Amino acid sequence: MKLNNILVPTDFSKFSDKAVESAFLIAAQYNAKITLLHSILLFHEEGDNGLQLHEYSEYIKEKENDSRQLLKAHSDSAEEHGVKLETKVLRGFSAADSILEFVKENPVDLVVMGTHGRTGLKKWVYGSVAEKVVRLSPVPVLTTHYFEKPFRIDKILVPVDFSDYSKNAVEYAKELANRFNAELVYLHSIHNEFHPSYFAGGAETLLSLDPKLKDRSMTRLKEFAGNKHKSTCLILEGSAYHNIVDYADNNEIDLIVMATRGLTGLDHYLIGSTTERVVRLAKTPVLTIERTN
Repeated sequence: MKLNNILVPTDFSKFSDKAVESAFLIAAQYNAKITLLHSILLFHEEGDNGLQLHEYSEYIKEKENDSRQLLKAHSDSAEEHGVKLETKVLRGFSAADSILEFVKENPVDLVVMGTHGRTGLKKWVYGSVAEKVVRLSPVPVLTTHYFEKPFRIDKILVPVDFSDYSKNAVEYAKELANRFNAELVYLHSIHNEFHPSYFAGGAETLLSLDPKLKDRSMTRLKEFAGNKHKSTCLILEGSAYHNIVDYADNNEIDLIVMATRGLTGLDHYLIGSTTERVVRLAKTPVLTIERTN
């Protein structure tokens, strides 16, 4: 797994600061360079209403200078972690598009960003910037909520649906576990609900229709896990996103690593379904992995 360049978009909120903290920890382990990126949103910044063209140009220049100073404030922390730090200030009309364009045009291996921003529920709310980046980024994206405890990676939860997409996420999780000496927890969910037409045959749940499904699933899950890392394999009944969020929130999970798509490619783990709900609802940082060709 190549991890030489980490991009951290920031709007200088406490949510973004937590993302920066998380990125420093990962960069230190991989000797990676961090690029802190801030986008000046044209005609969207507070205080830019009613300005004449020449006034607006000066206003934007001031915003850029202020932003560069705020980005440089992270230099001491970077030095403490032994991490090389670069800063970039861009102009654009969309924060998400600026981030994605930077990823497209530069060697970026990982994006680390907060799910919320300066105004909590307005600036970078999940559903706009973070959602679009997770959905369209060609590289893995680590999304973080604001949490008080220091970021660490001691225990990783890996949801698995046995698709090629989740297999790729498993390999990524194994690499992280090796680097951080972390424990891995593999989780497969069996969604028991099915079409009402099966009720006519006397079946009430998927497991009553196929009693050996859980055993077969556990066998496959152990095959995915292998035996090179300390790990636990779990089969839970119920909706995937609920099981993932609930287990992570109640079992001291430090990181969730999951695919952006799953068995059906477009509708099982599709953004808008399981992955989106996990990123939005889990208190735990979530690393989303796109399948590599």
